[in-house]
Amino acid sequence: MQNVILVIHILACLAMIGLVLVQKSEGGGLGIGGGAGNALMSGRGAAGALVRTTMIFGAIFFATSLILTSIANRQADNRSGIERILDESNPQTAPQQGPVDLFDPTAPLLNDTAPASPDVGIAPAPQPAPVDPTEEAAPATESVPENANPQ
Repeated sequence: MQNVILVIHILACLAMIGLVLVQKSEGGGLGIGGGAGNALMSGRGAAGALVRTTMIFGAIFFATSLILTSIANRQADNRSGIERILDESNPQTAPQQGPVDLFDPTAPLLNDTAPASPDVGIAPAPQPAPVDPTEEAAPATESVPENANPQ
């Protein structure tokens, strides 16, 4: 399918080039041409048909350009180089899940299936010393009633 569209694209391009070269110069370009003596086709009706045909081939060229671009983007890998390297180095990537229904109250708000990234170069946090259950607990200081405003 892509080859057929590409052939149509090239033919429209060549036809448009030929039609533009055949048209009479209307002056103001580089100061060449524009005289009635060197016009290949004369008459107002022929010029209108050439302009109309050029516009049709221009529209075909534009449409085939858009179609070829969309086909190329569909088949291309749009990830950046860093994303490709990260995906290759992390084989434990979680499989993609479907979209989450935001109106479902039981749906998780965070993606808990993502693997935790290793902490490289960070020292582990110190662990608290185990508390001996035989020791007495420290007495509570003042207790604040629940309905009191702490501010």
